[in-house]
Amino acid sequence: TQRDEEKRYNALFGSRVRFFVLLLVLFCLTAIWSNILTLNFVVICMAPIENGTVEQNADRYSYSNSEFQWLISIVAIAALATNGVVVYLIDKIGIRTVFTGLGILSALVTMCIPMAIRQGYYFLLAARFLQGVSFAANFPVIGAFCAKWAYFKQVGLLVSVLVAYVQLSPTITMSVSGPLCQSSLGWPSVFYSHAVATLFLFVFYGIFYRNSPQKHPFVGSIEKAKIAIGKTTVVDKTSRRAVPYLAILKTPAVYAVWIASIANFGAVNLMLAFTPIYFSRVLGISITSTGFSAALPPLAQFVVKVVAGWISDRVKFCSETNKLRLFNSLAMIPCGGFFVVLGFLGTENPKLNMLAMGAAAGFLGAATGGFFKAGPMISKQYSHVVTGAFSLMLTTMMLLIPIIVNAVLDGEMGIERWQKVFLGTAALMWINNAIFCVFVRAEPCAWTETGVSPCATVAKDLENSHEKSPEQSKQIPEKF
Repeated sequence: TQRDEEKRYNALFGSRVRFFVLLLVLFCLTAIWSNILTLNFVVICMAPIENGTVEQNADRYSYSNSEFQWLISIVAIAALATNGVVVYLIDKIGIRTVFTGLGILSALVTMCIPMAIRQGYYFLLAARFLQGVSFAANFPVIGAFCAKWAYFKQVGLLVSVLVAYVQLSPTITMSVSGPLCQSSLGWPSVFYSHAVATLFLFVFYGIFYRNSPQKHPFVGSIEKAKIAIGKTTVVDKTSRRAVPYLAILKTPAVYAVWIASIANFGAVNLMLAFTPIYFSRVLGISITSTGFSAALPPLAQFVVKVVAGWISDRVKFCSETNKLRLFNSLAMIPCGGFFVVLGFLGTENPKLNMLAMGAAAGFLGAATGGFFKAGPMISKQYSHVVTGAFSLMLTTMMLLIPIIVNAVLDGEMGIERWQKVFLGTAALMWINNAIFCVFVRAEPCAWTETGVSPCATVAKDLENSHEKSPEQSKQIPEKF
């Protein structure tokens, strides 16, 4: 019977299936971003050896600053061009089908990149474009997942874990790429290993994931009711209300979230795209050490993101709006301060530069309790639209940061040029954080109120009965 099946599934996962699904989505997001980041490191280890022999430089390739800039920018262009289509498809058919298809596309394209490199620059450019198409779904997926699967008291934790893929990806990729490049398999092994891992993850995701916990065979009735508390849902797809795009675009709090994301992703793209170059060419660190050193800042940020998201759900001494301001300021202000420190540090002691970069990245992780959490809070069932726009901000910064940084550096690697880069980044973070603090709100916007479905009503009744009845409180533990 269905009751017997539910007992068997609960014996496997208990009432915490959502956390298993959370980790699966996190690893899939990480895989797509990691596939894009592979080239950032491989361009260093596959570059021709100066004064090397013909045999030593066989199967080695290099690109000019302009060519490399386009290899980064084409990913952003592709993601920008397809973001609207991806958001529309997710709204219509859900993230299970869309995300699975794009994940498999990313795996296949990454597998073919060594061949594209050997065939010529324009083949590689085309492959990078397809990687950008697959990336367009990442932030809409986060928004859609949180809208369907997040228990309202754990929104901060779930958001912080999922958006941490931006840091988890370089932590993994930078750590493994150095040893793989130095292995007998050489630089192509970086792409092959990432492609195989991505394919495995997305095949499993396509089999296991469901667009709603109500449809998942492993989710028991207690967990379904818990997740449904406070959610506005619809009985069927035909009764779904059209997305209120105009109302969303008229909301100052939405713009506050997006403006804060610009500062965050500007700093993130600077660290992801230029940290390996800064460490190897400015500080003079070896290739293998560069891989591990470049992984430290995103690792620090990953840890802080998860911890900050968990803490933000438990802070009680101030209102929700002030919590958003507090955590966003804890991220942006110190991070900008350490960029200022980097601007005035010399190159005599590279360890100090590495510590300052790690500290800047670490503090930035607290933004999960700020604008990252604010997006789903104010948009609820339309989170895939508001949070999905983070893809636009991330890819826009991915497009602009290389152009701006290369224009400032102008082909030089002197510390004076880098000072301008770091100070400009600090100014962007402080200004955008001030705007966020003025206009952000924690309450759901008026355009999210579309009525309450039977599912949500049942969940509310269960919550009320849980508060009144000691026996039913055992059925829905507060901390499960």
